[in-house]
Amino acid sequence: MLHTLFPQLADHLRQAVPTLGTIDLDMGQLDYQSQEPIAYPAVYLDLEDIPWRDLGGGIQTGKALLRFTVAVEVSEETYQGSGQRNPAMERLLVVQQVHETLQHHQGNGFGPMVRVSYRRDRPQHPEAWCLAMGYVTEVTDADGQDKTEEVNGVAFNSAPGCRPVPVIDEGGYVLPTE
Repeated sequence: MLHTLFPQLADHLRQAVPTLGTIDLDMGQLDYQSQEPIAYPAVYLDLEDIPWRDLGGGIQTGKALLRFTVAVEVSEETYQGSGQRNPAMERLLVVQQVHETLQHHQGNGFGPMVRVSYRRDRPQHPEAWCLAMGYVTEVTDADGQDKTEEVNGVAFNSAPGCRPVPVIDEGGYVLPTE
């Protein structure tokens, strides 16, 4: 599922928010300093949960919870009168741009995304403000969909370990003749 979601979401974010330096799957990059340097601002995506429902025929659907962690480098002091407050606040605008880009966005295999959470993440990070936003979307996975095969002009649905069942046609079921 993530192999189809991530490229669509990464491409959409890259096009709508070109100031993003990094868009990647969340594999703990913000937790380790020995990694390659991060190009800020950065967005990391994690697929947290999908309770699946089986629709039959190998197709499943579920409500997916996606977490987008936006990391913004903020080294300026932000107290009133510091003289650096406005530049720091301007850098934080990217969080709102990411939200506006994702809210109600839909694509191939997933419905409109809706933000359901927003929280500060990794407050101890030495060089960035990290904000995690959770989005819910209805996803459909048809990778396990039954295949339709044709034998002597008759279409059959087939699935591993089962007998072929004729596909209903406009005139009813068509059964093979012997």
